[in-house]
Amino acid sequence: MIYLDNAATTKPSLAVCEAVKSTFDCFGNPSSLHGLGLSAEKIISAAKEKTARVIGVRPKNIYFTSGGTESNNTAILGYAFANKKRGNHVITTKIEHPSVIEPFHVLEKNGFEVTYLDVDRDGKILLSEFEKALCKDTILVSVMAVNNETGVIQPFDKLKELMREKAPKAALHCDAVQGFLKVDINAKKCGIDMLSMSGHKIHGLKGTGALYIADNININPIICGGGQQKNMRSGTENVSGIAAFGAAVEGFCRISPDKRTELKNKILENIDNVKINGSDDNSGYVLNVSFLGIKAEILLHSLEAKGIYVSTGSACSSNKPMPSHVLTAMGLTAEEIKGAVRFSFSDEDFDVDFVVQTLKNEVENIRKYVR
Repeated sequence: MIYLDNAATTKPSLAVCEAVKSTFDCFGNPSSLHGLGLSAEKIISAAKEKTARVIGVRPKNIYFTSGGTESNNTAILGYAFANKKRGNHVITTKIEHPSVIEPFHVLEKNGFEVTYLDVDRDGKILLSEFEKALCKDTILVSVMAVNNETGVIQPFDKLKELMREKAPKAALHCDAVQGFLKVDINAKKCGIDMLSMSGHKIHGLKGTGALYIADNININPIICGGGQQKNMRSGTENVSGIAAFGAAVEGFCRISPDKRTELKNKILENIDNVKINGSDDNSGYVLNVSFLGIKAEILLHSLEAKGIYVSTGSACSSNKPMPSHVLTAMGLTAEEIKGAVRFSFSDEDFDVDFVVQTLKNEVENIRKYVR
């Protein structure tokens, strides 16, 4: 099996599995004052320290969640509703993940003015357009670090400087689900006020995530109850999942962009009528390719029959019949979008030549039948 759908989810690492096992005897409630509870709390504190260290912040500003979706919803809805008296203008982009886009739709329905930034043909927002969108009533900006369909890196490190000049009241949220550990992100240096992370994209477990919230940021919690995690995220903490998150952070090995470059070049050399989608200013973890003249879904299943697993785009949107909103925003044609396949990588090696030769054979076979 060759698994090239790591942007959808990753295989849990051995260290993560061992970390989970180690918590089975430490079953106390982290809020309890006895020894079992204190042991559970120590596991959470250790995971906070590991997470905080890699993004350049303090452990007390890390909150654990059920994943990237909850982190994004908490940051966007929690901040906007807590600060709506300061202004009603918010900014995001047309290529965000649905867990960002949908909360902004909720804000629109509640009277907020939303600006959805366009992107260029390479899938990057233009800083000049971003600067024009900022105003004195802007209270929130949400821009992803790395796009989940193309792997293109957004200029998240340059946004705060413009915001300080044009919209000093605005907070900056960064959906770093696809960028966390894969590209350099120092939240403090970049002026990021809120940063979302997910465990299952870094060889952790599904249903685990984290949210960084800076000291000066006021957020209304969206999950209320017993007041755990300083009232920000109520509910008894998922100690096993948090231990897994910490182990995933500690054990993550960043890959070289050479893997993506090699696959891209060999596809271009060996297969006719293909288009690479997105800039080479890329995380190195995602390659999006349009195979013209075919339906990507057919190619996906024919590759699966050969033991190669890929995707047609965001796994969160794969059950919807609509074309990719990311590729649409980039200006791709209907044919280019229809034939777009996403390859996404991990540190697990694979036979590039076998993948390319299989691709070539399957693409040629499919094209014979659709002519």
